[in-house]
Amino acid sequence: MGSNSHTAEVIANKEKVAASLRELMAGTEDLLRSTASYTGEEVEGARKRLRRQLDAARSMAGEWEQSASERYRRASAVTDEYVHENAWKSIGVAALVGLLLGACLTSGDRR
Repeated sequence: MGSNSHTAEVIANKEKVAASLRELMAGTEDLLRSTASYTGEEVEGARKRLRRQLDAARSMAGEWEQSASERYRRASAVTDEYVHENAWKSIGVAALVGLLLGACLTSGDRR
């Protein structure tokens, strides 16, 4: 149950970060549009640098999201496999211990 709340927290945080990044990108694009009427070599150079940085940030955010999704899928699959494998081991050990205890108790009654 704890892992479900942790997973929900991770997903909520991911959505918050993604929303913040989208808001930052939208604000940057608005800034670029609002300064489009300004002229001058320095302003134009700054706009071009900002545009390149915005494009790089978009690309990086996409890569981060894809990487995070892939890591989450892998961790989920490994965790699921581990739990299933160890669940059967635990059941087998518990059954064996139960049989041994039962046999010991039964043999004690015969004396």
